[in-house]
Amino acid sequence: MRSLARKQGQRVLVTQELGTVARAGGAALVVRTDAGELQARRAKGCLLEPEAGDLVLVAVATDGRCYVLSVLEREAGAPASLVADGDLNIKLPAGRLGIAAQDGIGLVSAKEVSVVSAGLSVNAVDGDVALQRLSFVATFLRAELDKAKVLAGSLDSVLDRLSQRVKRAYRTVEESDHLRAERIDYVAKKTMSLRGENTLLTAQELVKVDGEQIHLG
Repeated sequence: MRSLARKQGQRVLVTQELGTVARAGGAALVVRTDAGELQARRAKGCLLEPEAGDLVLVAVATDGRCYVLSVLEREAGAPASLVADGDLNIKLPAGRLGIAAQDGIGLVSAKEVSVVSAGLSVNAVDGDVALQRLSFVATFLRAELDKAKVLAGSLDSVLDRLSQRVKRAYRTVEESDHLRAERIDYVAKKTMSLRGENTLLTAQELVKVDGEQIHLG
């Protein structure tokens, strides 16, 4: 009991020292201080991953534990990495979160990336999207384009209604053009021309040609 009481009464003292990272291997670090080299670990609160050559603040406990608390200095222009073990959540109870970069922003994930918001706005001069498969579901789609170009091996559309209004329409079909409909109604205000090397007009019941003048041959 006395031995247990002595152990419980022992206080762990902590001192802080400045040191230089001699070797960095993930969470295990070797820090060179005035007292010699220390085997240290990166503290949970030290999100900036220490690299060799960094000047760091080290906490040394009398029970043998040693932690790098923060990175104080690094060579100018050297890259930096924020590292957290496990899941990381950034929460703002109020206000906005802004991310700004001069030379670009890269987002990489081995799994899915999810974006949930009340609204989404993207503004860019140029954009490129490369996907193997794309599923797009929306209640309403509005697109305003000065020019559009679509290249596809095949295009299948299933619609309840299709309405188009154009000023001029040009279409070129190299092989066959097939239309199947219950009723077809073509109306031309001025001239309608139907030309072909061979033209066939076939009806099962009635063929009607009506006009002020009819020229055949």
